[in-house]
Amino acid sequence: MDPVPSMEAVTIRPAGLDDAPAIAAIHVAAWLETYAGLLPAAMIAALTVEMRLAAWTRILGDPASGTTVAVAEGPAGLVGFGSCGAQRSAELAADGFDGEVSAIYVLRAAQRRGTGSALMAALAAHLRQSGHRAASLWVLHDNVSARQFYERLGGSVVGERAERREQATLMEVAYGWRDLAALQRSPVSG
Repeated sequence: MDPVPSMEAVTIRPAGLDDAPAIAAIHVAAWLETYAGLLPAAMIAALTVEMRLAAWTRILGDPASGTTVAVAEGPAGLVGFGSCGAQRSAELAADGFDGEVSAIYVLRAAQRRGTGSALMAALAAHLRQSGHRAASLWVLHDNVSARQFYERLGGSVVGERAERREQATLMEVAYGWRDLAALQRSPVSG
């Protein structure tokens, strides 16, 4: 994945193992900013930087994991990240969505400045280069701002599920893009 410049002097680049601590911190901070009121407080509190650091260190340290991670870097450091790879949902794969955006998180201070759009474009470019034709992602049904963002990027609802977790059952919808080239070119600010 080649570095991609975006608005506001944010650069999108491939993540390296040394980015794991910042990615873990962003992951937790974005959960705190985004999911208050959408997820049980205990579920949010259970997500720790140490826990996410272990997971991201494992992912970034294993080239065979099949997961590609991109980071959004501004003058003061990382402000977001996204990851993608092969589709994990058999149902969505059967419907032609062979790629998946498995995570995308942008700190609130860096939202609505093109950071999210630039991350999605970079992930779409990587998926295309890897031979994927279409991609999807899962988002909480009640995460209205994220859903509006994905719709502005041309995504459409292609699935729904109830994911049972220990603390709650999460109602999620899948957004899909059948044309990754269009997503790669998307100029939406986000």
